[in-house]
Amino acid sequence: MKTALTLTTIYAIIIIAVLVGEIKCIIKAVNCNWQPVGKAEVFYTIGVFTGAGTIIGYIDIKDN
Repeated sequence: MKTALTLTTIYAIIIIAVLVGEIKCIIKAVNCNWQPVGKAEVFYTIGVFTGAGTIIGYIDIKDN
């Protein structure tokens, strides 16, 4: 019983971390300066549409 509760807690933490990363990626993609389109815009847009945003959302990409 204790093991099931621990596993459920770990799964919940992982799911929350994934969702937060994806939401952060969406917010960063929307807030990017799109004139001209640069590296950050490309990475954040790809992340939003492929699911890679779960990781990319935690990375700050500087655009020159």
